[in-house]
Amino acid sequence: MSQDLIQSRIDYRDFKEVLRELKRIYSKRNVIEYTLLGEPILSPYPVFKFGGRVIRGCRLTPDRLKYLDPIPHSKRVLALDASLKVLFNCGAFKIIVSKIAWGIWRGFQCERTGVLPVKIKIIWDKREASEWLLRIELEAALKLLSQMRFGDYLLMDRGLAISPILGRYVKNLFNRLDIFSSAKGVVLIGITKSSQLKLNTGESLLGYLTYLARQRMKDCAWFYHPIFKSSTLPSWFIGDMVVARLSDDDENVFRVDVSRRVLNRLPLGNIMGELAFMQDPATPGYPYPLKSVHDASRFTEEELERLANIFLEILEEKGLSPNFTADVRSTSFKERYLWGITL
Repeated sequence: MSQDLIQSRIDYRDFKEVLRELKRIYSKRNVIEYTLLGEPILSPYPVFKFGGRVIRGCRLTPDRLKYLDPIPHSKRVLALDASLKVLFNCGAFKIIVSKIAWGIWRGFQCERTGVLPVKIKIIWDKREASEWLLRIELEAALKLLSQMRFGDYLLMDRGLAISPILGRYVKNLFNRLDIFSSAKGVVLIGITKSSQLKLNTGESLLGYLTYLARQRMKDCAWFYHPIFKSSTLPSWFIGDMVVARLSDDDENVFRVDVSRRVLNRLPLGNIMGELAFMQDPATPGYPYPLKSVHDASRFTEEELERLANIFLEILEEKGLSPNFTADVRSTSFKERYLWGITL
């Protein structure tokens, strides 16, 4: 190993420090905590922190792991996703563009797809960009919701949590989507490819459950619930968290948020089974409708170049080109090379 480490050019002292930290994290599995009544806590539990408050989740126990079998159905599934790219970096601000792709599936058949007009905006920081992307995605979802009927699904490539730092308008959009989809009988689900949720030991929640499931269920699909008691979560969590491996043939594990309003009328097992059915055998482990719209929402280099050239031509017509190109030129060599801005 030492020889391999030398060849990798990784600093040896840094590497030893990483190993010590990992040992510290995983050794906490063997540290016994106690409740206020003096009862031992033998299993780790998730923790969620916000605003100086710490929310403790349910103890993670093997009996809450459930086998996940796909349930065939012919319900329609609406999926949408939005991509974001920086078109120009002007130092103090950036000009960004977004493309929203959507599609409606019934089983493995795609009934309808579309790409909405490209959106463009000046943003001053990452938070503004993130909120803008969420806003246009929610606005699109609300419009497309009119095409769905009772029992259909709406899949989003994000968690169902309304962050307190969001503006009032975006918060209202998220709440309206949850309320309107529930009123129409549509099952609202958000899927995140990564999660920052941790355990009291410092480990990743998804990583620990993957380890636990591997010991108990080998290579089978599974889901785990509950993660937190609904009564302990703040009201801006409109979804209840589930962790799931959706396919026997793929090891990826996801956090799946299911609208709490939906769980008041439908059993979680049925929802997860129907979600697991929404896969293409060629790309197991992730709902195909979401994968398809994700791919369709990407910008190609040719698209970005065409958008940038059109934008520059319009600026030239409006007399804004000299100041704009000066900002871009002083900020990044990349824009000069990619968009052909001359010195």
